[in-house]
Amino acid sequence: MAGHCDPTIFHPDTPWSLGVELEVRLIDAATMKPANRSPYLFENIPENLRPNIHKELLKSMVEIVTPVCQNPTEAADFVMKALHELTRIGEKEGIRLAALATHPFERKEDNERFEDPRYDAFAEELQIVLRNFLISGLHIHVAMPTDEAAIRAYNATIAYLPIFLALSANSPFHLGEDTGLQSYRTKIFERLPRAGIPEYFDSYPAYCRLMEQLYTTGTIQSAKDVWWDVRIHQGFGTVELRVCDAFYDRERLRLIVMFYQGLLHHITQYPVGRIFTQIAKQNKWNAARHGMKGNFIEGDRVVGIRQKAHELVDQIERSGSFQALGTQQDVPALHELIERETIARKLRRIYEETGDFKKVIEEELIE
Repeated sequence: MAGHCDPTIFHPDTPWSLGVELEVRLIDAATMKPANRSPYLFENIPENLRPNIHKELLKSMVEIVTPVCQNPTEAADFVMKALHELTRIGEKEGIRLAALATHPFERKEDNERFEDPRYDAFAEELQIVLRNFLISGLHIHVAMPTDEAAIRAYNATIAYLPIFLALSANSPFHLGEDTGLQSYRTKIFERLPRAGIPEYFDSYPAYCRLMEQLYTTGTIQSAKDVWWDVRIHQGFGTVELRVCDAFYDRERLRLIVMFYQGLLHHITQYPVGRIFTQIAKQNKWNAARHGMKGNFIEGDRVVGIRQKAHELVDQIERSGSFQALGTQQDVPALHELIERETIARKLRRIYEETGDFKKVIEEELIE
C-alpha cells in the first residue's frame, strides 16, 4: 500500500458532480485596506455554514467551499448565499468582503497570518515569497468516473488553461500600480516551487509515483502542498482547475463551471493530444497579459483566445456533452460571456476614469 497516493484507490463521488472553492478578502469599510478580522467571522458564522467556511494563511481572507453539487447553478447559488451571509455578519463590525484576486494597494505589512504548524513551515521555507503571497483564487472540482478518465482530463486541461484564466482575469493592480497585465495573480503564484503549469503523465500510476516521491523525500506533507494550475484530488475523485482568479459575478461563475464540466465530459470521448510545455507557457502568458484578446498557439496555427474559446464550446456542444450534463440551454449564454470584456479591463477603465483605487475596490465589494 502506498503511503500517500495509492494507484489502486480512486474515490470518485457521483461522476460529473462539482465543487467550488472561492477565496475572498476581508476589507475595512472605512479605509478599504485589508481587515485582519476573519477570527470574528468564524466566531459568528451560523452552525450550518461552518463546514463550508475555511481559514486561509491570512487573517484577511476566508475560503468558501461548497458541498458536492450536482450542477453549476447549484454551486454558484451556494457561493452567493455564503458570500451574502458573511457580508451580513461582517457589516456589523465594518468588515466588507471583496473577491479581489489582488488588492490594488495593500502592502504585506497590512496583513497578519494565522499561527499554524503548516503555515509556520511554509513561512520558514518560502520566506519573502510567502510574505508577498497576497492573492485570491477560484478552484473548480469535477468528479471523474475513473482514475484513467481523470488523468486524461488532467492532461487535456493543460492545453486549455489560458481560456479559463482569460475568462476569470481580475488582477490588473498590485502594490499601488497598474501591472499592465490582466492577471498578475498568476505571476505571483508561479513563484512557488510546485506551482504553475504541471507536467504530463502517461497514466494515473505514473502520477502517483511522483506524488509518492515528493512525499517520501519530505518535500510535501500532502497533495495539498502541490499547487499546480490543475491537479488530481484522489480522495475526492476529482480533477481540480486552479488557474482562475477570484471574482464576484454569479453568472460568470456559473458559466465557467459549466464550461469546465462540459470540457472534461467531452474529453472522455475525444482525447486531446499533448502540446509542448513552452507553448502551454506562452499561451498562459498571453492570457495573463492580454486576457481574451491574447493569442492562442495551436500547432502551427495562431488564433485569438476568444476565437479558440468559441471553437471549443462548439466542439463540446457537437459531442453532446452539454446535453448529457443538462446544460445545453446555457450554451448561448456561454458564447455571450466569451464576447464580454474581462473584469480586469472593467477595473482598469474605472481607475482610468477616477484615478482612485478605492473606487476599484468598491466595484468588487460583495453586496
